Amino acid sequence: MLEKIFPGGSSVTSVALSLAFRILDEKTLRLSPNYDALQTWRFLSHQIRRYPLDLRAHVQRILLTHSEDLTDRMEGSLMDLYLALGNEAGLMLKERMLEQCSPYLSPEAVQFFKQLQTEDFYQGLDREWRLGSVLATGENQKNHSLITVERQVETSHYGSVLEEAQACLEYGQIDIAQELLEQEILAGHNNPAVEQELLNIYQYTRNKDKLNQLTSELIAAGIEPSETWKAQQSEANNW
Repeated sequence: MLEKIFPGGSSVTSVALSLAFRILDEKTLRLSPNYDALQTWRFLSHQIRRYPLDLRAHVQRILLTHSEDLTDRMEGSLMDLYLALGNEAGLMLKERMLEQCSPYLSPEAVQFFKQLQTEDFYQGLDREWRLGSVLATGENQKNHSLITVERQVETSHYGSVLEEAQACLEYGQIDIAQELLEQEILAGHNNPAVEQELLNIYQYTRNKDKLNQLTSELIAAGIEPSETWKAQQSEANNW
């Protein structure tokens, strides 16, 4: 399920095709330097304006601003991710992207985004326009939210924990999905699909520390990690 957000693999770029056809087939988050950075950033901005919850486009666009010519658009690109996900969703993704951008941002900008972890500072964010943002209004007077995602999360609506976790992933709530899957595994419920989904999350978020922590908790609880789990833990040493 997470591969819908962070799919792996690569695609062959043909110079005969326009950017609009090529970029949508790109699965990697860090795009090839063969693409014109500004043109690609503009295309992804248009994509995000149309589809604000396209998380892959958000990440690709933010990472593009690491280019020397686009660093002035980094704050606005990062803020659009916060606007799209809202205050509660996608905490881990927002933290990871802020971590990626911190070396390029001023201390004041880093502090601004860290404050957004609290609801009070999140109020009126859509009016805090910054260069590069396509979702902020920049209006001084209070207006309706640009993006409203309504979702009632009730366990009774899902046939299994895996199904609920996958629904969370579809809305970018990676941290919530991870917690649900971890609780299921620690409960001793042997489900390879649940295990693989959780391992996918650890891999795509490069969360080696949490993988090692849960491994220790499983062993302490008398639960022997599977061979698949052990192989992933070994591979995590290269993250």
